Amino acid sequence: MKKLFVLTLLFFGFLSHAQLVFKNRDSKGALPKFIIKNGDTEIYGKLGGKINLLEVFDQVPELYDNRDGKSRYKMTKTTSDNIARRTYEISYTLYRQTQKYTANIKYTIDFHDKRPTKVFNEYFDIN
Repeated sequence: MKKLFVLTLLFFGFLSHAQLVFKNRDSKGALPKFIIKNGDTEIYGKLGGKINLLEVFDQVPELYDNRDGKSRYKMTKTTSDNIARRTYEISYTLYRQTQKYTANIKYTIDFHDKRPTKVFNEYFDIN
């Protein structure tokens, strides 16, 4: 009976940590939130004033630095269509002592025509 109880607690514990929801610090930002869950990264954007799912990547940021009481994760993904090539540089940090997360996305749009390249830096906190 004890084993069943412990396994149930572990199961629900893993479910509660299976998702990280990061919300933009700037309410007027182009990317209002992104979610890391179950091996996927979902990026949401504002289109016409509504929040819509922009991109889903079947990858999550990987740990690249684990010192000074911080765990740092990073991932770069690029997508392309008829209008532009979009590069997302996603990184987040877990401050282990306080269990606080911060994140940022550097979002680069390189248009195929003569328009100049746009670069956005969005900063996020976890909620």
